[in-house]
Amino acid sequence: MKSKMIKSIWVLSILFIASCFVFNLAELTLSYAQEAETVDESAGGEYNLDADTERSYEIIDVEEKDTRTEDAVTKEIIADLGNTADEAFVLEPESEDKPKDIFDLIVPSSWGRIKEIYKGDSKEVIIHIQDAHNNYEAQTNISNIIDLLVEEYELSVAGIEGSSGKIRTDLYSTFPEDDVRTAASDFFVRDGTFSGPEALVIRKGFEYPLKLYGIENEEFYNSNLAAFRESLPFKKDALIYFRELGSALGELKSNLYTAELIEIDEKQLTYDLNFMSLNDYCLYLENLLQEKGQIKKKYPNFEKIFKAIKIEETLDFAKAEEERTKLLTELTNMLIEEDIRKLLDKGMAYKNEQISASRYLSFVKELAEKNKVDFTQYKSLDKYIKYAASYDQIKSFELFNEIEEINLAIRSKLYTNDSQSKLDKLIRGLRVMKRLVDIKMVNKDLAFYKSHQSELKVDEYSDFINEQASKYGIAVDLSMDIGYLDVYIPAWVEFYRVAGLRDEAMINNTLKIMKDNNQLLGIMVTGGFHTRKLTQLMRERGISYIVSTPRITKNIPGPYFDRLIGKKTTWDKFVEEAREVVPVAGSSAK
Repeated sequence: MKSKMIKSIWVLSILFIASCFVFNLAELTLSYAQEAETVDESAGGEYNLDADTERSYEIIDVEEKDTRTEDAVTKEIIADLGNTADEAFVLEPESEDKPKDIFDLIVPSSWGRIKEIYKGDSKEVIIHIQDAHNNYEAQTNISNIIDLLVEEYELSVAGIEGSSGKIRTDLYSTFPEDDVRTAASDFFVRDGTFSGPEALVIRKGFEYPLKLYGIENEEFYNSNLAAFRESLPFKKDALIYFRELGSALGELKSNLYTAELIEIDEKQLTYDLNFMSLNDYCLYLENLLQEKGQIKKKYPNFEKIFKAIKIEETLDFAKAEEERTKLLTELTNMLIEEDIRKLLDKGMAYKNEQISASRYLSFVKELAEKNKVDFTQYKSLDKYIKYAASYDQIKSFELFNEIEEINLAIRSKLYTNDSQSKLDKLIRGLRVMKRLVDIKMVNKDLAFYKSHQSELKVDEYSDFINEQASKYGIAVDLSMDIGYLDVYIPAWVEFYRVAGLRDEAMINNTLKIMKDNNQLLGIMVTGGFHTRKLTQLMRERGISYIVSTPRITKNIPGPYFDRLIGKKTTWDKFVEEAREVVPVAGSSAK
């Protein structure tokens, strides 16, 4: 009797957890904004959500998920069976003596995700967390990820971009009132004074085992900051000139483009402005690829999303959910205790957003096949698992790069003269230079600019515009001093050049603090712009690493840029006024 009761509790527990599963598109999220490599903030920056070039896909599940604890759920299930918790069989937790493997790290999806894992020859492992300095939500999620590493993997050292030497938080972390420390640290993150890691150490108190260190080469960092500040006075004029050139180039499209080029341009604009869905735009591009004979194998992530879209068109979500419930009921009546425990663990991990729908259901399928379950009776569920797996395999940052490359490749097949090709190259160059000035340039933009730098001079733009405008009778009036752009742009180029010099110093300093503290695990928190170079350097040196990116759903600017340029925040002004009234030790009132 008792064994039947135990089995009933297990069955109901598993089915309850599974009831949180929703078979719809809400489970599959492609978030371009979340890809921190779109963050360009070597000494400062923000996520680029400009509609003309980058998009954010955040699919929200409108069904409210159960927020009760696992213990509360278990007690309710037991109560429904007419028993008390004391009479129920309790699954003993597995032993935690065995150290956790850092490469099995799971980041709850509500905080962020693991973007890349590399296992090198070294014993050291660096976790590179991509930062978005100017975003409060990112700072909060970064602190959550770090706290998870401290609690579960005994992390004790973290290297932070933007400073050098040990970061002292004693003045704040030793304050005895927990709620005061929490409120103060939160205020200073919003104010731009503290980063997420600093706020975490302060909030947790002086006994928290995490030490923070600045990992910058001070000379390189100061040079980078100086280049940033020197470029600012030109920004307003540069953006005005960009608008002038963009407007003039736009006027030429109707005269230079063929009907096919006009169509693809309009489709791209419709998509960029969010009037066309990602799926529809991908289907449109796929049709063009077939027509123009492009080789689809060049675009692996595009191929994966196209495959997922085609599966989606034939999916019966209701039937898949029905089969899922049936399969779990069948499984729990045949599984041994060890496998039931694993199924419950996976179910809770999914419910708590620690693993994806694909990983959870794939595990269920593996258990079924292991126990000789005939999976041919679960065709809709199997199709959904393949569908979810297709989305899981997509690298969203690379997908959107591929979409842009496909657009360019198709256009190249449609050109009927050199003027059309040059018009598109100048438009792309203008977009890249605008990102350069906005400190939002990504690595592919920088590569394009370096390859075509001589072709992106003002004379190239003005000569082409004037020649075509004269040919087609278009009135164009460019500013007389627009040539200053050629003087302004090198300041931003210098900013990015020096930013690259900082990368190797940050790796060396991270390894040094790990060695000095006798640690094989360390964290390096830097802006996403540095990621490609940092990971390249670590691979060359055989250093194992994990790249994690925080979840960002809101592009809410903070005061980070203001602080970089020396602008005083509300808190700074308050402190100055307070010092005038009550001088601090060692200072004199003015």
